[in-house]
Amino acid sequence: MMKKIVKQLIEKSGGKITFKQYMAEVLYHPTRGYYTRSKERLGSEGDFVTAPEITSLFGELLALQMIEIWHILGSPNRFQLIEMGPGTGRLAEDILTTAKKFPDFYQALSYSLVEISQDFQKQQAIRLQKAGVKAKARWYDTLQSAGSEKIVGVILGNEFLDALPIHRVEQTAEGLAEISVQLSQGEPFLETTLTPLTAEISADYMTSRHIVLEEGTQTEIGLEGEKWVEEAGSLLERGVLLMIDYGLPQKGYYTPERRHGTVAGHLNHVRVDNPLDHPGEMDLTAHVNFTAMRDAGIRSGMHLLGYTTQGWFLMGLGILERLERLSSKEDESLAPLKEAVMRLILPEGMGETFKVLALGKGMDGAPLSGFRLSEQSEKL
Repeated sequence: MMKKIVKQLIEKSGGKITFKQYMAEVLYHPTRGYYTRSKERLGSEGDFVTAPEITSLFGELLALQMIEIWHILGSPNRFQLIEMGPGTGRLAEDILTTAKKFPDFYQALSYSLVEISQDFQKQQAIRLQKAGVKAKARWYDTLQSAGSEKIVGVILGNEFLDALPIHRVEQTAEGLAEISVQLSQGEPFLETTLTPLTAEISADYMTSRHIVLEEGTQTEIGLEGEKWVEEAGSLLERGVLLMIDYGLPQKGYYTPERRHGTVAGHLNHVRVDNPLDHPGEMDLTAHVNFTAMRDAGIRSGMHLLGYTTQGWFLMGLGILERLERLSSKEDESLAPLKEAVMRLILPEGMGETFKVLALGKGMDGAPLSGFRLSEQSEKL
């Protein structure tokens, strides 16, 4: 079905669409997109696993970070936590059940889930109902609707930015060109082709950022991510934009080692290098350029609060101390938990690949505990 939808879109567009258009269609088509249709996506039965699915400690520690931010803001009577793309609702459940142990904070907390998938919304509601915290939750389709009033609190994106549609480009002898998608003569039925840059991308996008690409290099430009960060900054009155995702600072993003870019598919826990394979059937993501996200945040009036790896961030929040307290019981059943924690923090797991970026307003320069052990903003 998605093949037919993509084919019709290409034909209506004169034979070519940008990769950004392709990615938006196969992921977010209203009824047949990867994120909008009914399908197992997360966990062992799905295509990929996120940190909240690995252990509840991830959400518990994030809840503690939220409480610290609430205190820094002066413990306001209403503290809004907006989670973007909350998936199965596991992170929301873990944050809310932890927050419930802190009555003053829990009373002030308003939890907003921004979710376009009706299927995921149902899963989230069922999960939060079973956990006894559904009364604290509200659902929205967009950040704009969730933040219709100025936000005092936190906007949280865990593995959200990587799935926003990106432009793919190639450096040619004549300059930067757009990588577009067209129909092929056989199978696979799609292939890429080079076209002039769309109006969205400035011809000097790379040079204005002091980025030099070798001829033949293919890479991504995440304009949708930049726009989203700017929107978040415009809606945030006081508080923090907290982004956790796999990505790189700019100086590590546009390098010869990544001459084919970072975009990839994920199907049944296997990486698929050709993003045109299995349209609508697999996840599509690209690494986040965290330098570009920082710059977008600053343009919208936010200031940098911290940048580090996920491993250091979780250790700053006390994940090893928490594990040590649990391990003192000498319970053999804790072995899977230890394995899960190591997966989250070790470089060979998610600890180094995933980064954490915090931008804020009205935080008075107060440091966040997640960055206390290793603050790496100089890398941006």
